[in-house]
Amino acid sequence: MRHLTILLGILTILFIGCEDNKETETDVTDELILIGTVSDNGLQVELFSNETFFVGINEVYYRLTDETSNTIITSAEITQSPVMHMATMNHSCPYTNPGTSADDDNLFKGEIVFIMGSGTTDTVDIWNNTVLIHNISATTDHQVVFSNLTVLETYMKKKLTYTDIDSNLVTYLVTLNGLAEPLVGVNDIVLSVNHKETMMSFPPVNDLTITVNPQMPDMGHGSSGNVDPVFTENGKYEGQVAFNMTGFWTVDFAFSRDGVALDTVQYEFDF
Repeated sequence: MRHLTILLGILTILFIGCEDNKETETDVTDELILIGTVSDNGLQVELFSNETFFVGINEVYYRLTDETSNTIITSAEITQSPVMHMATMNHSCPYTNPGTSADDDNLFKGEIVFIMGSGTTDTVDIWNNTVLIHNISATTDHQVVFSNLTVLETYMKKKLTYTDIDSNLVTYLVTLNGLAEPLVGVNDIVLSVNHKETMMSFPPVNDLTITVNPQMPDMGHGSSGNVDPVFTENGKYEGQVAFNMTGFWTVDFAFSRDGVALDTVQYEFDF
């Protein structure tokens, strides 16, 4: 009888352990938004994001599946090409392609910095993302298109312009990320800065000095606890903006290089 009791106890522990494992086995994409699924010659490509696309820095995730064997592909070269199709012209935006190896969740992570919201119709101001995939293990090439992407306008993109030493007008595109819903206190922010070389080329700018200056014009004061954004990687600068009360605020970011002032961009918040 005693041996039977011990055996039942062991079986109960094993059963509970199995149930716990089942509960912890979750699909990370359940917490993401599926933007779309497109197939090409036996390759299924899924595009995910953390939230609906918006003007600013968007993390994107690709999952690749061999439809014949129903296996996940974890080694591939992925090249993005987001393009806004307008009535009279087309343009791209800054983006970073994923690495060639999937992460532990079998996802390839990249970024797209949308610089304009999408239109309200399917005929003008349309964002499409053409994606080229080279399956490294199978040595096959594929192309898919994610069409008519929804991109929400945030008004967080600004143009920074200055004249260089050769009298050329230089344009940088700046997006402010982290203040979609400003809070009283310290807010973590990330600025993206990219050089608008052409309508299709936006390389990152990595050598700037940035100072931040929040002001409350109606009250005649600023705030303390701000941290000037500093370069981290790939045209991104991280810092902090502090608000000590609700109301109307302006936030100025002054840009310089090697002690030479370039330009200042201003954002407005009323919360």
